Amino acid sequence: MSSTESTGIPVTIINQLDVELVVYNSVTPTPPANPPSTNALDYLPVYTQIATVAANGSTDFTTPDALSRLVICQESDDFPVQLFIPPILAMTASTTVTATDLQDCQNVWAFYQQLFSQPYSPEALQFNELFIGVTDVGTLEDSVATFFNDNGLPGCTYDQFSIVSFWATNSLYAWEGTYYCYLPQTNSSGFIVPDSPCGTLTVTGGQASYVPASGTAGVGALSFVNGLLSSPQASSSSGFYANAVPRNLTWEGQSPEVVLCFVGSLDGSDLTAQPYQNPTMPWWIAAYNLAYVSFQTVQLAMLLNMAIQVLSGVANGISYLSSKISQFISSNNEALNEVSSSADSVAEDVGEEIETINVDVDVDVDVDVDTDTDNVEDTDNVTDTDVDVDIDIDIDIDIDDDVFAIIDVDVDVDVDIDIDTDVVTDTDNVTDTDNATDVDTDTDIDTDVNVEPGMVNGLVSKIGNWIMAKAFPALVKNLAIIVAMTSAQKLLQVWQQSDEQDLQNMQPAQSTGLGLLVNYMLNENNSVQTRWTTFADFVQQTLPDIGTQQMLLTTIVMTQNTDADNAANSWNWPSSSETALVNQMAQYNTSADEYQAYLLLASATYNGAVLPVKVGCDVALDYLNQITPAS
Repeated sequence: MSSTESTGIPVTIINQLDVELVVYNSVTPTPPANPPSTNALDYLPVYTQIATVAANGSTDFTTPDALSRLVICQESDDFPVQLFIPPILAMTASTTVTATDLQDCQNVWAFYQQLFSQPYSPEALQFNELFIGVTDVGTLEDSVATFFNDNGLPGCTYDQFSIVSFWATNSLYAWEGTYYCYLPQTNSSGFIVPDSPCGTLTVTGGQASYVPASGTAGVGALSFVNGLLSSPQASSSSGFYANAVPRNLTWEGQSPEVVLCFVGSLDGSDLTAQPYQNPTMPWWIAAYNLAYVSFQTVQLAMLLNMAIQVLSGVANGISYLSSKISQFISSNNEALNEVSSSADSVAEDVGEEIETINVDVDVDVDVDVDTDTDNVEDTDNVTDTDVDVDIDIDIDIDIDDDVFAIIDVDVDVDVDIDIDTDVVTDTDNVTDTDNATDVDTDTDIDTDVNVEPGMVNGLVSKIGNWIMAKAFPALVKNLAIIVAMTSAQKLLQVWQQSDEQDLQNMQPAQSTGLGLLVNYMLNENNSVQTRWTTFADFVQQTLPDIGTQQMLLTTIVMTQNTDADNAANSWNWPSSSETALVNQMAQYNTSADEYQAYLLLASATYNGAVLPVKVGCDVALDYLNQITPAS
């Protein structure tokens, strides 16, 4: 026997379930190299059926190779119940499939659905961090088991999560039902919700078929691989090509159960599919990207699981993988970004690429000179001339990225100079000139946004969680996409130096929630009062710290927008009015009631006019600076 040949291992599988089982050998087609590959896609598993096991029975067979990875599933729906890897040096091996195995996998399946329906929950983010932040891949099995145990899923394992995730992204048994397909349209303002389906997608018996509403021929047999449902030789420009998006329907006010939706294309036209008729809102503009962090977790977890098992049989394989983990994660992100690009194609052409204002944001510099002259002659022949000169310089924001990686938002507010000149001439022809100059200056209010590691992700996560839980319907009311949502990541680059790790790991899709909120706050289709009321809801629901609020407000100010900038440039008010408003807001100085300051801001006016949004942001920054505890 040559050294390249391998001998399989005799295996016995005992089935204690009252359903028939099927056994797959799941291996990577790319054999280990020296050094091993750090390309995540090289560890995609391929399933090959090798045996069946009768209900309450057992079976004996020999594995195809000495190194085999056996996934044991229910025959009726391919739902996985156990992963078994026979010891490579064993003469024989056996495993028993129990009711506990089935229950554990069902619990993991429930967790998988929760991961997508609540991708920014503390539990989901903690689970994500196990993989994104891993440095020693040899510890993953224990850390995942500990996570499950600590979150009410004792006995559940990393292997179970891996095989259940593969099933959910490759088996249509997971998502049987009828899906109504639509071709959403866009205009210069945003999205037009379609009112009639273009066809019907039916998933049953693990198979999918598409029937056009026109009654013409379909697109051929559909396959479901790695979350992509496609017809033969399809691409984003031809055929049926749609990415799966697990989500609940709470945005639409329907049952919170997790269902599958699709976003993609049909012969090059944007396509969406959902398990109910008559969409009421454009969920597809954000659903995939808001759940991106979960897609990232699931794909990375599956590929790392396979890589660990393959490289466990290679000398120093695990330590080598650990030393190259950043390359492995990067390759996974690159692959996922390609998927994301096709998944959010319905939104990618709407809105301008975000342009940022990084330095010297001159919101308003206005000089008013009012001269009032009163000539009064009384019986004493006294002439009184009174000249008042008022100079109002309202707001000048300098955003400086200094060497300490602190963003200094210098707000120069209201320089009021009152010059009173009294010229008095009496009957004695004696001229008394009294020049009284009163200068009231309130300048250079430094609001230092001290961004520390983890704050960028904290901002994105808080916004994402709020939108997923409740805010999406409000944010898309009177929708207008002013700037491209996925380019909002550019706004966060201001804090690159102080939170480098977060920005390095963040992918464009993850900025969608921030982009959606920025669009909303700059959307003139909604009243300023409504916008600040929604902002107050964000603060009330998520309780962001002061630094996070400062980051968000500064981000809105930094976003170039002609209408918002012109409105701010045209604004003029005295320092006393702003100071009074800030002092009113400052009474709300605890995290539990800070939202009430924004409700106050929502109703603020000056001379009957509402404050432009960017002026409101400046007032809010001043307010936050005032209530910030001294360091």
